[in-house]
Amino acid sequence: MSTRHQYYGQEKLFFITTTTKNWVNIFDIDSCKKVVVDSLKFCSSKYFADIIAYVIIPNHIHVILFFQNETKLSDFMRDFKKFSSRNIRLELQKGKYINILNQLEFQKGEQIYKVWQDRYDAKVIRGNEMLLTKIIYIHNNPVKNGLVLNVEDWKNSSAGFYIGLDCELPIKNAGEIM
Repeated sequence: MSTRHQYYGQEKLFFITTTTKNWVNIFDIDSCKKVVVDSLKFCSSKYFADIIAYVIIPNHIHVILFFQNETKLSDFMRDFKKFSSRNIRLELQKGKYINILNQLEFQKGEQIYKVWQDRYDAKVIRGNEMLLTKIIYIHNNPVKNGLVLNVEDWKNSSAGFYIGLDCELPIKNAGEIM
């Protein structure tokens, strides 16, 4: 899996973006969003990575991860994409979303469908100002894309957590890591 990122060294805090193949709006489907949430929960637990902020919009996700111990971002993303791809495909087949499945067709070996683009973007976050900028960017993404008028109206985001509402994922407050 290719990626665009810099050498990590001892870095522990990252802003990550990954996109569906052909920018297909897979995450308009609730069961597919749930797969992403479950996959993020699993991988954050497995790799001791705290989720600082996230948003799931119809064709991509943004997440800020803080690795408590050893940084294993590539392993995290490999497992996240592998687990979520398989389960999203199953949800699409179960729901008979033929049009979406057709857009995800990909023939390589035994692989028939591809849910995610091969690469993901990862940027090291250095300092409080950059962290705050990325959190605001993530939470404003649904507004910028015309999906809602206010950040708190988008339920598939950590924005609610930061204003005292419920959140689908366990979030580590940004103030606790910087």
